[in-house]
Amino acid sequence: MVCILMWVAQEGFRDEELFIPQSIFEEKGYTVTVVSHNEGTAWSKFGKIIEVQGIEDINLEDYDVFLLVGGPGTFNLSDDKTLHTYLKEAEKKLPLFGGICYAPNIMARSGVLKGKKATVWGGPDIFEKKGVIFESKDVVKDGNIITANGPDAALNWAKEITKYIECELKK
Repeated sequence: MVCILMWVAQEGFRDEELFIPQSIFEEKGYTVTVVSHNEGTAWSKFGKIIEVQGIEDINLEDYDVFLLVGGPGTFNLSDDKTLHTYLKEAEKKLPLFGGICYAPNIMARSGVLKGKKATVWGGPDIFEKKGVIFESKDVVKDGNIITANGPDAALNWAKEITKYIECELKK
């Protein structure tokens, strides 16, 4: 069984970037766990309240995929040490990880995108400073990293992740 860990900001995650992929993954029979920095509730940009687990309460090695959801709640988290630690662990231990919207900036700051192709919402200025190869596309796959540039790309991001899982993880 494929287990996916999806991280959201405690306040201000983007609805489409969580709920569209999550529903597609669950339709495929994958297990999806949603986490944030703290256990309890998280609020979406449009006011949806969900229950989340605390990221420090999970064991990353229990998952196959680690995904960061974007939205305005991520804007001040590009230097977040907790996320950087989990991203570096995911790079070493998991077969697939990625981010959507602004979240690839967090990935870039952590160092896991250095020398890799990726996309992001907004401008690629953090990418340029961190040695990331920016591609102006909705979804970019580079090896075992899949990034997307915002809510309009959520469906295609989920499809690309599912395709990777079906072709690479279920061999």
